[in-house]
Amino acid sequence: MSTLPASCAVCGKTENLLRCSGCRERLYCSQACQLSDWKTHKVPCAASSKWYDKFRMCDDGTMHEGRLELVTWDCPEEGFGWGAYPAEESAELKELFEIEFDGDEEKFFDYWPRGFRWTCCGTHARMKFGCDHHGKGSVPCTCDFCRMGRPLPDSIYYEKTPFRHGLALPRGPDPRSFNQYLAVNAAVGRTMIGLAM
Repeated sequence: MSTLPASCAVCGKTENLLRCSGCRERLYCSQACQLSDWKTHKVPCAASSKWYDKFRMCDDGTMHEGRLELVTWDCPEEGFGWGAYPAEESAELKELFEIEFDGDEEKFFDYWPRGFRWTCCGTHARMKFGCDHHGKGSVPCTCDFCRMGRPLPDSIYYEKTPFRHGLALPRGPDPRSFNQYLAVNAAVGRTMIGLAM
């Protein structure tokens, strides 16, 4: 599986990217590109929902820097459909969202938070323990692999999940994250409970 690198929304450059401070989604390589795109981006940026900011803080004090996005695609490799729900029942969940919740994502999040993902790290919205951005966030990544100074192993990086669909996520490691003490703890802990190394 190959993923496309993140790129400037205007010129396509892939280095020194900055996020739109309004929606935190659109990427730009320079202020000039951002200004040239503003006429097009202004309306969707203003419409980008801010209801989920209260869910950004994790239990460990870190923050997700992406946005919450409702999973509206199928992931047949894992047997999931719309809303990251089992494929054979996902049509009913979609109908519930459209009729009972009238398409209101905030209310639907309270009902089914697992149907949303963070665009910064491709994890489901119920994740409350740090953002696995592997070097693309404003603070060091808190995942075991970045703390060990290792990139994600193939078994994790190439895993097909509804939450990573269409995202160009880095493999790491985040060079700011290495910690010798935490690296030992992570390696021992993962080995003891049989997690991928």
